[in-house]
Amino acid sequence: MTKKRLLGTAAALVFVYAAFCLTVYLRPQLFFYNPSAQKSVLPEDAAYPAREVYYKAEDGTPLYAWYTKPARGKPVIVFLHGNSYNVEAFYHKLVPLIKAGYGTFLPEYRGFGGVEGTITQAGLEADTRAALKKLRRLGYSNSRIVLYGMSLGSYTATYAAAELGGKKPFAGLLLEVPFDSLTNVVRKRVPLPLPLDLIMRDKYDNRLNIAKIRTPLLIMGAGQDRVVPVELAQELFALAEGPKELIVYERGRHGNLFESANYKDILTWLENNEKIR
Repeated sequence: MTKKRLLGTAAALVFVYAAFCLTVYLRPQLFFYNPSAQKSVLPEDAAYPAREVYYKAEDGTPLYAWYTKPARGKPVIVFLHGNSYNVEAFYHKLVPLIKAGYGTFLPEYRGFGGVEGTITQAGLEADTRAALKKLRRLGYSNSRIVLYGMSLGSYTATYAAAELGGKKPFAGLLLEVPFDSLTNVVRKRVPLPLPLDLIMRDKYDNRLNIAKIRTPLLIMGAGQDRVVPVELAQELFALAEGPKELIVYERGRHGNLFESANYKDILTWLENNEKIR
């Protein structure tokens, strides 16, 4: 290869690298989210007797959630889903909790499930605040709310516990296949020397919030997780104050802890937590 051709190849590689970095910065939705834009439809499932409730975010974005009332004396569990699909894909995870008497609240984010808007960290934070404000209007204080975040939802749940539960802690915080920060997830999965701190505007850094929470914590990791390596859940657990518990499902993968019957461990943890409280 001649020197001229070598320089041309190097210049082309630099251009592609720079273009890729710029695209990540300008269009993160192309890389970090896989939403279903289709409006979720309430299932005809007697085990999931939910109704749809409506509310708005602070900026006026119309939002909705699927809601089931708890049995007397039981809290409501708010399930905050991750970066893919819509609420319709996750309601089955709540059925065992409903059968045990817990209320459930399954809110949708902007950009998912027929809700207008662009997916950003600030937008998801605003939508989570709006969901909890709606729950308060329905009569639930923090002490009657359990936050349950899965994957990217671990950020919105931890954010809510830190920002909205400082003076009045929530009843519990459940994190399924969480990470310490999205930048570390990318570092683990992409073997390229990328300036992630510069090109990722939304870092979803759970490390900034986890030490602030005063809410009892259960973290559930998956030993065979190829999306979020389990060591990131372990790192997050190490940063949290007590009371806390970590369960690692050694054969579990990122999206199948329900198949590992993690809901049984959730129910046991909730029951023990209620006794302590």
